[in-house]
This record gives sequence, C-alpha cells and structure tokens, in this order.
Amino acid sequence: MKVEYFNPPFLHAPVDNMYSHISVAASPGAVYRIGGQVPVDAIGKNVAVDDMPGQIRACYEFVSLSLEHLGLQWPSVTHLMIFTTRMDEYMEAEPKIAPGFFGQSPPPSTLIGVSRLVDKAWMVEIQADAVGDPVEAGS
Repeated sequence: MKVEYFNPPFLHAPVDNMYSHISVAASPGAVYRIGGQVPVDAIGKNVAVDDMPGQIRACYEFVSLSLEHLGLQWPSVTHLMIFTTRMDEYMEAEPKIAPGFFGQSPPPSTLIGVSRLVDKAWMVEIQADAVGDPVEAGS
C-alpha cells in the first residue's frame, strides 16, 4: 500500500522538515497502530539513560522493528505521535536522527511536551500509525 505525503501551500512550512501536514493511503488495506515505544530493550532495561539522541534513536528502532514484524516499512507510516519531557533537547536532536529512518518524506506527526513519562528516566515516547496489507492476528 502506497502512502503519499503533502504540504499544501495554505499551511505553514513544516518546522525543520521534521514532518508533513497530510498523508493519504492510496488503496484499501489494514490500519495499524503501534503503541508508544519507549527507550526500553526487550528484557525491560532502560537504554540511553540521560542521552536524548540515544533515546530518540531507540524509540525509532523499536518502531522499525514493529513495522518489520508487520511486513511494513517507514513509507507505510501515516502518522507519528511523539511525547517528550525535554522539548528543547528533542528539537535539537531529532532532525539529525529521524531522516535516517524515514528519509526526506517525513510522515505527519504531533509533538507534545509532557511533564513526565511513566518512568522518570524516559525522555521520549513514539507512537506510530501505519497502513498495509492485513496480517493474521497473533503473527
């Protein structure tokens, strides 16, 4: 399933090209919602403690692994919801990291500053929505 991204001229230019304003899935299929990924490895250990770029990278890597599990890639992502406890640090680090995952066509996203996440060591949480062909439940 192909997803296209748009930035209409009647909306402001995306800040630092970190997102697009609109995405559209060109054909029918399944909609996937990947829950918020945090900087915690598969055995439950916090990673990149006190390292904003490392936490951003870890969250994007966990989203990538989830996409791969579904047989999808980053061009299937229709929206990101990002939460951070340190907005300035996030804004400085993100443009250097994210393009390595989704290239020069960033999906629409919503960035929200929060006072804290579930674990006080977490500075970032990234949730993704994507579209693609249906997979069997439990796959």
